[in-house]
Amino acid sequence: MNNLELKIVPPFQVLILGFAMWLTHRYIPLMHYHTGHEFSVSRWILWLCLGIFLVTLFQFWQHQTTVNPRKLEQTQSLITNGIFAFSRNPIYVVDILLLLAWAVWLGNWLNLIWPIIFILYVTRFQIEPEERVLLEKFGEAYEQYKQKTRRWI
Repeated sequence: MNNLELKIVPPFQVLILGFAMWLTHRYIPLMHYHTGHEFSVSRWILWLCLGIFLVTLFQFWQHQTTVNPRKLEQTQSLITNGIFAFSRNPIYVVDILLLLAWAVWLGNWLNLIWPIIFILYVTRFQIEPEERVLLEKFGEAYEQYKQKTRRWI
């Protein structure tokens, strides 16, 4: 296992990148745009985030398994239905959407780079280690789930 794997929890990663996005907006203004729709578009993205997040939390609760990405050993069951039939990582999809909502709100084209950086980082240092644990814990059932359901959407 790499030293960076499972170290920085995704919500903190989102906060760090959100701050980087604000710095980008503040100190690199040459890529700004303003359409007058930033507030409404970002608000709709946030509503989508809230919906996906609540449905996901309900499924974790319903299956009595952990939502904590640092406590993988506490995973009790493999969830493959509901929202998990569309994405193996719906909470990380929410994180990306939060970053996109913030990018839209700030109105700087350069900020679209930060969600891509999040995807690359969280895939390598969070999702791949989680997948190794789930494969070890659930074996063939997880392998079949991986074949049937995309990592993101």
